[in-house]
Order: sequence, then structure tokens, then C-alpha cells
Amino acid sequence: MKSKSKLQIIEAAGVTFSRFGFKKTTMDDIAFAAGKGKSSLYYYFKNKEEVFEAVTALEADLLKEEINTALKQTQKSTDKLRTYIYLRMNRFAAKGNLHVALNDNFLATFSFIEKIRNKHKEYELKMITSILSEGVINKEFKPMNVDFIGSALLTAMIGFELPILQNPESNVEFGKKINEVLDMFLYGICS
Repeated sequence: MKSKSKLQIIEAAGVTFSRFGFKKTTMDDIAFAAGKGKSSLYYYFKNKEEVFEAVTALEADLLKEEINTALKQTQKSTDKLRTYIYLRMNRFAAKGNLHVALNDNFLATFSFIEKIRNKHKEYELKMITSILSEGVINKEFKPMNVDFIGSALLTAMIGFELPILQNPESNVEFGKKINEVLDMFLYGICS
């Protein structure tokens, strides 16, 4: 459980990183945004990298919570897959700090970013393969190598991020695009 003060710093840092970016944000900026002295930041975090890691962890936790809540309300595996992918892609379209950590080439030089990327990829693969396995067991999906197909689906989603992010649209158009891609994945492109 995070203390109220630490959570306040993480939330303020999230806004600050979103506004200025990781590179330009300073510990002074974060302290000012949190309404704290810089010494308070150093009580909880060694450096800016640790703060950013905490921000992305919080965003990832919120995304996981949102996804888990939505999946509990869904019965069919195809609907679970649609829900998962829609929520995931929608969160990335919002361009939060987690998205930046997973996609910014500048940040790739930091070892802590690799840790964030690996942890998130592991979560995503586990989620996708779990949905696919459930679908195979329930005979909604044909038998398959769920690890390979899950990895292929995640790779495809990552490939679709850039085109979706470059062309901001209404939620309706965004939803249509996601559904078209999922229909192609689930039912193929043959008529």
C-alpha cells in the first residue's frame, strides 16, 4: 500500500511527465507539482527514473484493473478478446506515460525502461494467451498454439499503434477500426 503522500507525488509526476516529457522534467518540477519539498521526493525515490517507473507502474495497474473489471462482465472469449484489445488500444491512443515508456526510442537507453517493457509485455502475453486458452477449451476457437498466436496477436497490436495514434478519430471510428482488425484476425480475410 502506497502512502497518501507517495501516491500524491506519483500522480503529480504523471501529469508533469505528460506535460514536459521524461527528458525535460526535473525533480524540482515534480516537487512543485506535488506541492512538496524536493526532500520529500528523495524520501520515497532515489531519482527521476524511479519516479517515472512508479508513474508507469500506476498507469499499468489502472489499465489492468480496468481490463479485469470489463472482462469479468463478459462471457464469450471472442468478446473478451475484443474488450481487451479495445481497452488496451484506447489507453495507448490516450498517449499516457506507459505508452511513452513502451514506445519512446530515447528512453530505450535506460535499463529501467527495459524492465517496464518486459513486465508489461509479460502481462499482455499472459492475458492474451489466457483468453485464447479459454476460447479453445470452450470450443469457441479451434485448437492452436496459444503461445505463438498470442505473441503474433500482440505483435500485430503493437504494429497498429502507430497508424491509430497518427490519425486521432472519434471513439466511434476508433471502435470500428479495432473491430475490423479483430474481425480479420478472428474470421480471416477470405469471403
